[in-house]
Amino acid sequence: MNTDNSQYRLISIKNLTPETFLIRIERNNFQFEPGQYVILRDPETRVGREYSIYSGKNDPYIEFLVREVKDGSFSRFLKNLRPGSLLELEGPKGFFILDEIARTQSKLIFISTGTGISPFHSLVKSYPEMNYKLLHGVHFADETYGIDDFVREKVTVCTSRVPDGDYFGRVTYLLKETEIDLKAIYMLCGNSAMVDEVMDLLESAGVAPENIRSEVFF
Repeated sequence: MNTDNSQYRLISIKNLTPETFLIRIERNNFQFEPGQYVILRDPETRVGREYSIYSGKNDPYIEFLVREVKDGSFSRFLKNLRPGSLLELEGPKGFFILDEIARTQSKLIFISTGTGISPFHSLVKSYPEMNYKLLHGVHFADETYGIDDFVREKVTVCTSRVPDGDYFGRVTYLLKETEIDLKAIYMLCGNSAMVDEVMDLLESAGVAPENIRSEVFF
């Protein structure tokens, strides 16, 4: 377990879309379970925000997928950092993780919107042998971040603005048209409206509450 409030040096920032970028920081033997999050802080002001870990458990660095939020001063602060800058990292935190039995013996359905793909990216990079499917809701297909790290046939990109993905419409629309597997484990991560609606759909279909896990981003 890591000591809270440790400082880590920024390696790089990679812009993925005009609003979204990938932060890579040094690993420094930081240990975590895929699916967990940390609080990134400005070491000068101690202002911070929670971010799910995007990188895999065995990667030699730690990565975070960040969306620049309108009127979001902290995301702008992160985007303007330069390599070599220091960030304070508090964590790891959270229980949005899978035990060995779930990883090796269960069918897993990952449902995400936007940067909510982060914990699933970490899980798949760490345990690529999992039996999973990913439903990812975005505005445009180029917002399916890190898709090359998933088995493409296991991913359904749901686009809501233009029909340039695998399915034109929200992930909730797709679920309403799909037979729900009552034995699968469902993991939901993204905006609260999506998470609430999907939970209602799954519970109404008869999925056991213990087989529905969620992480709300906003």
